[in-house]
Amino acid sequence: DAGYYISSAGQIMATTPDQLGSAVIARMSSEAQIGGPTIGMGARFNNYRDTLGYSLFRVNMKTGRDRITYRGNIDTVDWIVDSDGEAILRIDYDDKAQMRKIFRRRKGSKTFELIREIPELRSDLGKIFIAGLGDTASELIATTFGNHDKRALVIFNTESGEITRTLFRDEHYDVESVTYDSRSAKIISAVYVDDMPRAYRLTPKLRELQNKLTNALPHAAPLIASFSADYSKLIVRVIYTDRPDDLYLFDEKTNNLSYFSATRPAISDRIYAEKTKFDYVTPDGFQIKGYLTTPPNTDLINLPLIILPHSGSADRDDLSFDWWAFFYAARGYAVYQPNFRGSGGYGMKFREAGNGEWGRKMQDDLTNGISKLVEDGIVDPSRICIVGRSYGGYAALVGATLTPDLYACAVSVNGISDLPAMIGEAGRLSLKGLAQDYWEVRIGSRFKDKAKLNAISPAKNVGNVQIPIMLMHGKDDVNVPSYQSKIMSDALTAAGKPHEFIELEGADRWLSSGDTRTEMLRRSIEFIDRHIGE
Repeated sequence: DAGYYISSAGQIMATTPDQLGSAVIARMSSEAQIGGPTIGMGARFNNYRDTLGYSLFRVNMKTGRDRITYRGNIDTVDWIVDSDGEAILRIDYDDKAQMRKIFRRRKGSKTFELIREIPELRSDLGKIFIAGLGDTASELIATTFGNHDKRALVIFNTESGEITRTLFRDEHYDVESVTYDSRSAKIISAVYVDDMPRAYRLTPKLRELQNKLTNALPHAAPLIASFSADYSKLIVRVIYTDRPDDLYLFDEKTNNLSYFSATRPAISDRIYAEKTKFDYVTPDGFQIKGYLTTPPNTDLINLPLIILPHSGSADRDDLSFDWWAFFYAARGYAVYQPNFRGSGGYGMKFREAGNGEWGRKMQDDLTNGISKLVEDGIVDPSRICIVGRSYGGYAALVGATLTPDLYACAVSVNGISDLPAMIGEAGRLSLKGLAQDYWEVRIGSRFKDKAKLNAISPAKNVGNVQIPIMLMHGKDDVNVPSYQSKIMSDALTAAGKPHEFIELEGADRWLSSGDTRTEMLRRSIEFIDRHIGE
C-alpha cells in the first residue's frame, strides 16, 4: 500500500558479544516519535510527523522480538553506538533550518544534548556522513568532500566542529562506502573504486591481511566480506573482470587461502566475453571513463553495438563482471558502459556537472562515446541499440526521441518517460520533500522549469520516434512506478509508433529474482536480434 511508509528491516548497529543472541538495530518506526502518540505500525503516511522516527531497538535474534531502547524523531537520520549497543550520538537533520545536528548522550544520562550544528542544504543531504566513533570521546570518523573535490575519510572533532585530520583520501576517486564491524561498533575500512573495488584498511593488522590477499590474487580485487572476531579467519570476495565473483576462505594461522564457493555457480565456467577499458574526452574537455565488453577472440571491427548506460544517474560502472553486459556480448554484441558526467565516484565537480543535464550533456556524452567507437572502426554505425534500466531506461527513451537517427532500436526497463510526474511523485512520497529538493537540483523544478522538462521527457516527444521501442516495467517497482512506461506506451500508441510494452509480474526496481532477469534478457535479446542482429 503506497500510503504506508516502510523503510527497511533496519541497520545492524551492534551485535554485543556479551549478550549472545541479541543485536541492536536502527530502523524507522511509527511508534518511535519523542513525545508523540504510540499508535503502532499501522500509521498512515499522512500522519508521519506525529508518529514516525528512526530509533534503536534491542532485538532477540531467535524470536525476532524487539524493544525500543532509544527513541528518535522525524528529523533523526542516524545513530552512533558503542560496542554494547548503547547510544553515544543521535544525528538529526533539521530541514527547516537546513542544518545537520549532532546530539551527545553522556554516560549514565538518558537525555541528549546538542553539541554541534553543521549547515547543509536540503538538496545536499549526505555531503558529510558521520560513520562512527573515533579513538577519543570528541572524535568521530566521517566521510566528506570538505574543501576538496574527492570524498575522503576524515576525523571530525565534535568540540571544535573542525576536521582535524584525514585518514584516507585518493587523489582521483571518492570514498564510496565504509566497512563497519558490528562487534566493536567501529569503522575498519574505506572502499573506493578506480576501475575495480579497492579497500583501505584502518588498522595495521587489517592492512597486513589485505596486502597478503592482494599479493595472492594479483589479477583480481579481493575484498574481506566476513571475518571472525580476531580476524584469524576471513571470507574473501574475489572480484574479477572476466567472470563472476568467487568466495574464498583465508586461515591466517595456516596462511592458507582455499576456494569456498562460487557466487553464480550456474555460469562460473561458461563465460564467453571480454571486458576492457574504453575512455574518451568530450568536446568540452571531460574525461569519460567507460568499459567495453565484447565477444572473445573477436576482431574489434564493425561490431553491432548495445550501449548500456547505468541505472542511477549518480551511480557508476566499473571493470568488474556485469551479468547484463556479458549476456549480450556472449550473443555477439559489443556492449559499452560509459560513466557520463554526473556519475558518482569521480569527485563532486564531475557529479555536479550533471546537474540540469538530464537529456542534454549527459546524453551527449553517450553520443560522443558512440562516435568515438565508430571513428575507431569498432562499431557498425547502422547497428546500434540503446538499452537501460531506471535512469538507463530514461536514457534509452531519450535516445529514441531526441537522437533517433543514431539508433536502430531502444529497450527501456523500468524507465522514466515523464520528468514532471516523476519529480511530483518524489515530492509526495519522500520524507519532508527532501527527494523533491534533490531532484530539482539534479533535473529541474516541475513548476518553474516545466517547459524545459517537457523538452527532455520522452513521452512528450514521441513524434520524433523513427525506431522500434521495447518497454518493460516491473509491476512492483516503487522507485519508478510502472505508470511511467504506461504513459510512454499510450503516447506511442496515439502517435502510431511501433513499440512493445511488457509488464513484469512480481518484478522490483532491481529485477531481484532470477526468473525476472531471465525473462528480461530473453525478451530483450529477441527484440535486439530482430533489429541489429546478423
